[in-house]
Amino acid sequence: MWSQTTIPGRPRLLVVDSSENSQGWEAEYCTRLSNVLSRRGVQLAGEGPLRVGRPPELAEALQDQDGFNCILLVNQGSGENLSAESKLSGYWQWLCEYDGLTPKLLAVCTLEDHDPVTSQAILSADESFAQFAIAPRSSLSPRAAGLFYMKFFTELDVHASDEITGRMVWFSRSKAQELLRRRRLEGDMGMRC
Repeated sequence: MWSQTTIPGRPRLLVVDSSENSQGWEAEYCTRLSNVLSRRGVQLAGEGPLRVGRPPELAEALQDQDGFNCILLVNQGSGENLSAESKLSGYWQWLCEYDGLTPKLLAVCTLEDHDPVTSQAILSADESFAQFAIAPRSSLSPRAAGLFYMKFFTELDVHASDEITGRMVWFSRSKAQELLRRRRLEGDMGMRC
C-alpha cells in the first residue's frame, strides 16, 4: 500500500505561488493558506509563499534545501493563456531536471484548469526527487483545495515528528479526503506514497 521510503525530519513546507496572480485573487489565496498552516504549527520555509513567474526562479530557494522537505506548488494548471513553462507541466519538468534536488514530498494545488496528464505523470513517477506526491485527480474548487491541504499538512505535522513515511502520507491524505467528503466538497486528490 505504501513504500518503506522515508524523508528525514519533521515536515518543513516551502509554499510556492506560481500562479502569477493572473486573476487578482491567487496571491491573497496563497498568503491565507500559508498563514493558516503557520498558525496550525506547520513549519514553513520563509515568511510566506515564494512567488515565482517561471520555473528557473525556484533555483535560489533550492540552494538551501535543508530549510524544507515538502513543496506545495500552487499553479494555474494547464490554462490556455499560460506559457508552456508557466503551466504545471513546465514546473514538473524543470523540477525533475534540476540537478541535486534532495528527496521531497511534492504537493500540487491547481487553481483553475486541472491538468490530468501532468498529475498522472507526477503520481506515477518511479524515479524522481518527489519520493511522495499528492496531486489532483479531478478539478477542485480553491476552497476545497485549500481545506484539503490545510488538513493534510496539519495531520502530517502531528504524526511525523522526526521523519515522513509513506504510511503517514497515506493517513494524512485519507483524513483530508474524508474532510472534503464530510463538507460535501467535490474533488479527489491522488497520492504516491
